[in-house]
Amino acid sequence: MYTRWPLGALLACTVLAAPVLAGCSSQPPEYQPPPGALVAGTAQVTINGQDAGTTESVQCDPAGSLMMMRTGDPDDPQAPGISAMVASGDELVVHEVGIRDLGGFTGSYNDGLGGEATVTMTGRTYDIAGTADGFETGNPSFRTTGTFQIKIAC
Repeated sequence: MYTRWPLGALLACTVLAAPVLAGCSSQPPEYQPPPGALVAGTAQVTINGQDAGTTESVQCDPAGSLMMMRTGDPDDPQAPGISAMVASGDELVVHEVGIRDLGGFTGSYNDGLGGEATVTMTGRTYDIAGTADGFETGNPSFRTTGTFQIKIAC
């Protein structure tokens, strides 16, 4: 047999606990990266000064002091995207950048084979910029040099 007091106490506890539980179920605030950084798993690419898009298809594979990064469809080696390899020993060094059909350009930079590339880091975001030798996708018979800037967050 229930008496009024325990039933009233149960009802009061339920009413008081409901707002607390509702507050716990709300979504956490959306992550805002620091200036110059991107949300992990995101990349922004600029080719010859033109925005080539932002993607959330990013793969980062560390191997010792090397970080290998790529964008695009991992199951399709011909899909548009980039690949890059950066060493993080005493200083950050770009060893390789490959660009596949982004912004109408396909080309590559390889350390020691001409061209130039620099890399800086903000948080977990690499900012790689430089020049690559290659060709315009619409005119593959003629070699050209293109500029690139790649921001990629691992």
